[in-house]
Amino acid sequence: MCTVNIESDQCTANAEEEETAPADVSSYDWLSIVDMLGLQKHPAELVPGDVVGKELPLLEMWECFYTTYSRSVGFGIRIHTTSSNESRGLWRREWVCARQGFRREKFLSPADRKRRPRDCTRCGCTACLHVLKSMSGNSWKVQRFDTNHNHVLAAQEHLQFLRSNRKVTSSQASQIRTYKYAGLRTCDIVNLMVQQAGGFERLGFTRKDAYNKAAAMHRAETVETDSEGLLGYLASKIDSTDPTLYTKYAIDEEDRLCHIFWSDSGCQRDYMCFSDVLAFDTTYRSNAFNKPLVMFVGVNNHFRTCVFGFALLLNEKIESYKWVLETFLDCMHRRQPAVVVTDGDAEMKAAIILCFPDSTHRLCGWHLSTNATSNIKSPDFTKAFRKLLYNGMPCWINSNCTTMRGLLQRMSRDCIGQKHF
Repeated sequence: MCTVNIESDQCTANAEEEETAPADVSSYDWLSIVDMLGLQKHPAELVPGDVVGKELPLLEMWECFYTTYSRSVGFGIRIHTTSSNESRGLWRREWVCARQGFRREKFLSPADRKRRPRDCTRCGCTACLHVLKSMSGNSWKVQRFDTNHNHVLAAQEHLQFLRSNRKVTSSQASQIRTYKYAGLRTCDIVNLMVQQAGGFERLGFTRKDAYNKAAAMHRAETVETDSEGLLGYLASKIDSTDPTLYTKYAIDEEDRLCHIFWSDSGCQRDYMCFSDVLAFDTTYRSNAFNKPLVMFVGVNNHFRTCVFGFALLLNEKIESYKWVLETFLDCMHRRQPAVVVTDGDAEMKAAIILCFPDSTHRLCGWHLSTNATSNIKSPDFTKAFRKLLYNGMPCWINSNCTTMRGLLQRMSRDCIGQKHF
């Protein structure tokens, strides 16, 4: 019987950007906004007194106002300051000219620079629009509107090259995706869209923007295809050759694959017969997806290795180990192994205590031998330690306890002053 369960892991990432480009405000109409403000002038003729103190019900309307105004005058804009709190939410925003301020020193000459720095375009321009949310929360009021620029403004034929005016809309992105599926090259797609728009000045983005958008969509589809391809392959195995294949996976809040476990019918039968000893270890992110691969293995009656299951995990934390061990128990009908052998990882040990309370946890002999060899540089001790570890320890100690005691005493004398004893 195959079991497919979806769990959501809370994986959030907080990214703060000091300066961001304006959002898409194409859904608002400039004429209706200036009607609400009672303005009769051309955008290029506006002065601070015409706008300061005016109110609009939505922040997006002010964004549309300033975006259209900047395009008419001939400069680019960006979001400079945003303030919010728990009680009022977002309550302040300031848009500035793209050439406001100066580039910080740490970006001018970093020690680890590998590429030529971009040309510095900032010159301390003071043009801005500063709006505040009313205490009632029903409107946004202009506190400051500065129209002074200390640089040459862009000509009308160059406006489409300003960053705040360049945007690949969702409909244009869908068009690019459709043409890519049809086999067209990105350069041909851009030429076709330029012809449809009536020129580059009406397209809304540059050729480089189209290449970046096409590459970003391809990367997103590739990541999605890899995870869905794995799940599709396992589902096909269930339908065609192995109806008892067990698989379970977990996704995060963004619907990305976090963990996945699978075990076929042969693995499950082997575990029912040879569940005395279970060994599992992780290969540390040695695959293309940078995820730890967990293999559950044991030994059959011919002293040959048998595999009980596989898992790909998000990380090597206790939560991930708990998830995979509980999933392994569900797959094997809650049958716990008699002995669990690991490499001594602390997170793994804690998860075993919680999930396998009736099992005996032991360290892997190979890891013990490797650690002893690397820390104690003595061939005699290494040979004796391996003999003690692998060759019938109780009987060997009874017959050779005097030899072993003498060896340890001699090693203690030789290692005085070191940290090994």
